[in-house]
Amino acid sequence: MSRDPEHNRLYSCVKTTVMPFLKCVLGLQIQNAERLPPTGAVIVAANHVSNFDPLVVAAAAPRQMSFLAKVELFRVPILSFMLRRVNAIPIRRHAADRRALLAAIAALQAGRALLLFPEGTRSKSGEIQEGKRGAAMLAVKNHARVIPVHVSGTFRIWPHLWRRRVVVRFGEPLDIEPFLKLRIPSKYLYARIGSEIMNRIKELRDAHHD
Repeated sequence: MSRDPEHNRLYSCVKTTVMPFLKCVLGLQIQNAERLPPTGAVIVAANHVSNFDPLVVAAAAPRQMSFLAKVELFRVPILSFMLRRVNAIPIRRHAADRRALLAAIAALQAGRALLLFPEGTRSKSGEIQEGKRGAAMLAVKNHARVIPVHVSGTFRIWPHLWRRRVVVRFGEPLDIEPFLKLRIPSKYLYARIGSEIMNRIKELRDAHHD
């Protein structure tokens, strides 16, 4: 079975299999997916409130993506086998993980799409949290475009699955070039870009509530 991350047959098979469940049970709606560039290095940056979020964003995206998943999931043999074959990158939380960082960089340098959750962990309140600098740093160092994404309807998804309406809304690409002209230290640059990414996600949330 193909392991090419851009043309992964198992990835396609899983997406095709779960899509009827997501649409019929969770009422999945996908908005403006055409804003995701079909080729080239791109970071898909989404809010994070549920373990369902990676699944629904991956299903909504019109191209295959690599994504980070907590290393604990890879300790379950069957789950680990599946995750590694659908472009998942294991990452240790609450610690610098050089191996995961290098794998993420490799994905972007190969011109792939990388799904990230800039908040770093799920929001326990359902509200959008402050973003960390990782997504911004990867975007700057790899000249990657950033597509903000807002996911709604997955917070506290159990037990009322049938009453859900999950919406994945893709935003306009974020141009980081103006930020690069600021000539400020890297840590401040990453903070500015990271803040803008989260602001774009909030704007998508607010538009969804209109």
